[in-house]
Amino acid sequence: MPVPSPTRPAIPRRLHKDAVFDHLVAAILDGTLQPGERLRDADCEAWLGVSRTPIRVAVAKLGHVGLVDSTTHRAACVVVPCRAAAIDLLGAACALLCAVATSTLPGRDDEERAEIDRRLGVLAGACATASRSPRAPVDEIVDAARAVWTTLTARARDGLAVRFAERVALPLRHHLRDVSTADLGIVADVTDEVRRWFALEPDGEGRALEDVLARGLRRLGPGDPVGVGSTVGVGRGPVPGRPGSAVGARHGTQAPLVRRRLSDDVHDLVLAAVLDGTLAPDERLVDDELIAWLGVSRTPIRSALERLDEAGLVDLAPNRHTRVTRPRPADVVGARDLYAALVSWSADRVEAPSAGRGDELVAMLVRLDPIMRRAEGRTSTLATLSCVRPLLRRLASAEESPSLARELDLLEPRLAHGLVACGFSLPRGAWRSFSSAVTASIREAGGGLGPVAADLVRSLSDSPD
Repeated sequence: MPVPSPTRPAIPRRLHKDAVFDHLVAAILDGTLQPGERLRDADCEAWLGVSRTPIRVAVAKLGHVGLVDSTTHRAACVVVPCRAAAIDLLGAACALLCAVATSTLPGRDDEERAEIDRRLGVLAGACATASRSPRAPVDEIVDAARAVWTTLTARARDGLAVRFAERVALPLRHHLRDVSTADLGIVADVTDEVRRWFALEPDGEGRALEDVLARGLRRLGPGDPVGVGSTVGVGRGPVPGRPGSAVGARHGTQAPLVRRRLSDDVHDLVLAAVLDGTLAPDERLVDDELIAWLGVSRTPIRSALERLDEAGLVDLAPNRHTRVTRPRPADVVGARDLYAALVSWSADRVEAPSAGRGDELVAMLVRLDPIMRRAEGRTSTLATLSCVRPLLRRLASAEESPSLARELDLLEPRLAHGLVACGFSLPRGAWRSFSSAVTASIREAGGGLGPVAADLVRSLSDSPD
């Protein structure tokens, strides 16, 4: 018979780095790789049967996801589960849920609403059962939560929030091992409250949902002051599958020394070149040319391109090409709306600004006022966006949530690249309205800065004044 010629390969290619990443994720989540265990290149090569390059690329990706820590001058190690990190990640997951729910819940029929209610009930039941168990079945809770998320996002017009939620879900599943049964009981109560809210408001009034989830997070509290990616209890044994593998986390504390990796430098250089237009949209990125330009080997370049691909700045097609992404206006709108929702959520969780913080925000507004007034009605530039970014993050107090700060860090370059490439601009009067509203809110000590910040971000448009 003649060989078929399909439009796409019948057997999709599987790159070693992707297979290694999935294998390591599975090993971390099922406990094969224990918390605190070191991931040495030689052990991983013997265990997985691949070369060092895909292993290093996969481990670097695990570090950016939050499952592996590589900030110290030692081998990368599996992050130790931490209750504070789990609560912080839950906050980021709630922010993403609110961003999606407001656009996907309206217009659902009775059958769809019944399915959402049923799956919320399964999640509440799983959490309630776990709260009465000496050892919480994390996998059952995660599977129930994933089913709820899949149902809610079935109508999502843009998949960006879905991809961000998948990023958050991996470290959240890992850190849930450290939450208490009392915490799971609170999550069960909050899920039941969400069910009641949905029964009363089936079209999903977003602000009400935010209030429900915010009350639940306040009940959970901040947890112990241990940041995401804690390396408390670092083990020293070999990787599973190697002779003599018997690893356990050792208790103790250590002050990590932040190590600047070569791939970080490459990432920052290529990112800056993309944002300032040195590397234009659709321009091909050839490894040999990047090696000659940057003076580094292939491994840090591939790691950096992986991160840029995840951030939406580079289109990485395995064994075909690597190009600078050409943003589409619809994708820019999706990134803009998601960024506005995350900033709004974070800003609304902050208490009314204190006198010192209020004075700082007013001073920032005064410094930016001449620049932003000139920017109104003009095409956005990287310089303008770089000026307003610190103000928005300060309004949102993003530094108080490592998980949310990480998601904003990933989203901001994508948004800046799209706004500049597609010619989005700030309408006339938008900055003045924003500045007046922020100043009035600070003087009245009334909080409520979230909607104000979101309105400024959403006002960015590619339509003329």
